[in-house]
Amino acid sequence: MELPRLKPIYEKHKANGLEFVVVDRTNDTEGALQFIEENGLEYRFLENGEEEGEVVKKVFGVRTFPTSYLINEEGRILYAHVGFNEGDEEMFDEEIDSILN
Repeated sequence: MELPRLKPIYEKHKANGLEFVVVDRTNDTEGALQFIEENGLEYRFLENGEEEGEVVKKVFGVRTFPTSYLINEEGRILYAHVGFNEGDEEMFDEEIDSILN
């Protein structure tokens, strides 16, 4: 599960303006909020909509999960990643460093 593995990156960069926004595609709001709380995550949580994948598929065009975007202050997508494998957190950290520093 990628969200807990991203926590050290969030902790490292949050003072510089980094924010994570999580969209749950399963419509299990209670389960998602419980997961966030149990793992001590401070990420923003957005509900997906009524149908599975509605927001992430229709609005963002996401077809594969997880998909991650690194977006700057102007709303421009700087990096996009499909999937999440062990070790990807180091790549994310380097990309975030390049944006914030």
